[in-house]
Amino acid sequence: MDWLQFLQIICVPAFGWLFYKLGETRKELNDFKVEVAKESVLYAQRYALKEDIQRMESKLDDLRDLIIDEMKKKTKRSA
Repeated sequence: MDWLQFLQIICVPAFGWLFYKLGETRKELNDFKVEVAKESVLYAQRYALKEDIQRMESKLDDLRDLIIDEMKKKTKRSA
């Protein structure tokens, strides 16, 4: 068997199969990327973001300060 026949019988089908598997793997990777992107959008909608938590904390702090001020005014009026 000479080299040309070896290449035709063994190497060409092997390279064809290799490129087929490579394309299949790329497709699976792209599908996985799309799935992860969809999940990250759902995650962002489902859970509070850092900005939302900070906004709520600042509102609670303002409310606490308001209550403390009102209590101070009440104690001054009663004294």
